[in-house]
Amino acid sequence: MRKVIHLATTTALILFLAAHSVAAQTSSEMWRSFAERVDVGTELNVRLNNGRRFRATLVGVRDNAMMVQPKTRIPVPIQAVPYEDVMQIERTRSGIGAGKAVAIGVAAGVGAFFAVVALFMGIAGD
Repeated sequence: MRKVIHLATTTALILFLAAHSVAAQTSSEMWRSFAERVDVGTELNVRLNNGRRFRATLVGVRDNAMMVQPKTRIPVPIQAVPYEDVMQIERTRSGIGAGKAVAIGVAAGVGAFFAVVALFMGIAGD
């Protein structure tokens, strides 16, 4: 009975380790294919397995790592980030938000209104 439990535990441990290594390999391949599809110059938010997060610009893609230029207050050199160390990569949201778009629209409307009023006042004053 003891040998059966030992054999079952060993088998479960081997299967777990094999599944974990396959998942890690699949993850690194997934990040490599993502980096290959993203245009060079794209701003990314990168999170590593050790918990470190940073914003960077993609500079290049290699077989084993992506080359990024971190966005820091003090400029730092281009860094190679191995795909195995990456937990998450996402593109930085660009463009304007809804609030800013509304403010621009309101300002343009108010400006147009006063321009039309000034035009009518100029015509009426003659």
